[in-house]
Amino acid sequence: MSEYILAVDIGTSNVKCMIARPDMTVLAEADSEYETLCTGAGRYEQDPELWWRHMILALQAAAAKASVRTGEIGRIAVSSQAPTMLPVDAAGRPLGNALIWMDRRSDAQCIDMGRRIGDGTVYRITGNKADPFYVYSELLWFKQNQPALYEKTRWILQANGYLNLRLTGSFTLDATHASITQCYDVLHRCWSSELLQPYGVPAELFPPVSQPVDVIGTVTQEAAAQTGLRAGTEVLAGSVDGAAAALEGGVTADGVAVEMSGTSSVLLVGSDRPHTSPNLTYMYSVVPEQHLLLGCMSTTGGVLKWYRDTFCDRADPAIYKKLDAQILAQCPEPSPLIFLPYLAGERAPIWDTNAKGVLAGITCATTQAEIIRAAEEGAAFALMDNITEARASGAQLRTLRAVGGSVNSRIWMQIKASVVGMPIEIPTSCHGAPGGMLAVLSCAEGEFASIREAAANLVRIRETVDPVAAWIPVYQEKFELFRSTYRHLKPDFPSFHQAGGN
Repeated sequence: MSEYILAVDIGTSNVKCMIARPDMTVLAEADSEYETLCTGAGRYEQDPELWWRHMILALQAAAAKASVRTGEIGRIAVSSQAPTMLPVDAAGRPLGNALIWMDRRSDAQCIDMGRRIGDGTVYRITGNKADPFYVYSELLWFKQNQPALYEKTRWILQANGYLNLRLTGSFTLDATHASITQCYDVLHRCWSSELLQPYGVPAELFPPVSQPVDVIGTVTQEAAAQTGLRAGTEVLAGSVDGAAAALEGGVTADGVAVEMSGTSSVLLVGSDRPHTSPNLTYMYSVVPEQHLLLGCMSTTGGVLKWYRDTFCDRADPAIYKKLDAQILAQCPEPSPLIFLPYLAGERAPIWDTNAKGVLAGITCATTQAEIIRAAEEGAAFALMDNITEARASGAQLRTLRAVGGSVNSRIWMQIKASVVGMPIEIPTSCHGAPGGMLAVLSCAEGEFASIREAAANLVRIRETVDPVAAWIPVYQEKFELFRSTYRHLKPDFPSFHQAGGN
């Protein structure tokens, strides 16, 4: 058994590393932040080398906090933002930046898939509608627009697959990531020739599919020299960050849901059977034979980061606490404003590449606190939009939990609970995806008989945030205004997009 385990998560804005004991006792965590490249309207990329460099920085920082030597770590698992389209050559060298989940440049390829293959066929095979969010349309864009680089491509990797490559030298793909490539047959668990053959894309571009708990290799001598990890340390396949966060939130039973907030926010609803909705995302769970229905929102979790970076001193470590205090002091009741949190288009449930962020209702009397609160309310309305869609599809939602950055704001959690009209449980551990990876690692260490058992031992509810009764009817009206505002502005959004808005 290992003395220590390491969970790594490659997020949209940073890499997090968490060091723990095999029984999931967390010793320390640290992160290292990097930037996303916006190379044009709807085009979002990341340099994969930054994931590696900042993983090393975060690992060193976490090890120092825990007073642990990195060479004492015995097992590693990596989760990541998803989906990502990263082409590499036979030697594993990236053939450009990774197109991340925010990228919307492949709209035309999605439309062509509908014409050539059929939207119904795509949905039947993958459980998801054709959209630039997924890997396949981005791969087709790459094939059609960068043919010389496509010819050099040997593998298409996900973000955690690239880190696994740097750690072990092996080309890998976990099942949760495979299920959202949009060219994988999720019922038959194989690559779909019905989707790949019309475009001449070989299934061999994708690495073999492993289960999250599978050992896919060990740390190489080269990786050990760069990271301080011990050569021979086992590395597991890992998973999508959302699937990992679902574990930490205890989404291992039908009807349990969790909202994971980071730069993006994701609603994850657990189901004991494959359950799909054309406006939501279907994905495998880390728990074998369980399924997830996701409402993936693009930047709702990042609205305060956007506000911080645009209007505040981003170097101030207490800035978020100050923003909370400002709301409580100057805008303690629902804001009179409407904020559409579509800062990079939007995924579920509207799937609108052209959607833009909107702040509506400003007057001469509008205060800064009202704007901040409106941004938080907008994120809550987007969550409710997805809950409404999930329920309309027949999904059960009996318990709602929250993990990630927004749980650190009491007022934001009260707003969310009041908007959705039900209590929100906050687990004691709110580490997000790294916390879920601990359950996978601990199971691999033999501490628990199954991932489900490990997750059950991980979840402890710290508190339950109840709705504020007086806010519920106000937010019910505002939610309808939120949706109406989007519907009325939707026809104009393409003009903003064509004018060069990001």
